[in-house]
Amino acid sequence: MGLWNQFLTILKRKLGFQGVRVIELHEEHGVHLHVLTNRRYKIRRFLELSERYGFGRIHVVHVDDPEGALRYVCKYLSKRRPKCLRGARLWSAFGDAPRTRVKDVMTDSPFGRLLRAKMGVRSPDEELAEAYEGKPVPEKKVRRSFLKAMPEAQTAYLRSFDPEHDRRQAVWAKLRFGNHCRLSPPWSERPLNYEEED
Repeated sequence: MGLWNQFLTILKRKLGFQGVRVIELHEEHGVHLHVLTNRRYKIRRFLELSERYGFGRIHVVHVDDPEGALRYVCKYLSKRRPKCLRGARLWSAFGDAPRTRVKDVMTDSPFGRLLRAKMGVRSPDEELAEAYEGKPVPEKKVRRSFLKAMPEAQTAYLRSFDPEHDRRQAVWAKLRFGNHCRLSPPWSERPLNYEEED
């Protein structure tokens, strides 16, 4: 990342480079940097500057479908963060590109909607209506903590596709706490030897 930052400083100074970059850790080739920009730059100038910093191949593609390009870049953000990239910023804007804070990134899923409702936070539809259509949506009055809302949201989510969830959990609790089933021991205890049944 230090090498990229040095290279980026030169690109910004000499070419006015701006855009958004995303890191991908490739299994065989090391770190790949995917960059989206809204301007054309002379590739020859890039190649001249990249040789100084030892950067490998630079591949440039004209984007005809901006949404497809965003999906392509976002795919790398949805992957699990490798341990060696802990502490590194997986994405960032540079140059004069507008910034997006992590807290401004919103995900949308059935479970996420249930969790937002349990926490008393506005739904993604309400947030987008205010952002794009200018319709102010009143903030919900009751806001609950994430830790208190999470178990309720999990239960509501499971009930949404399994109507028997509560009954099944009650039967399991009765069996478990009535000593009718044998649970595996915690990792700190001696493992069960099923041949030594008494």
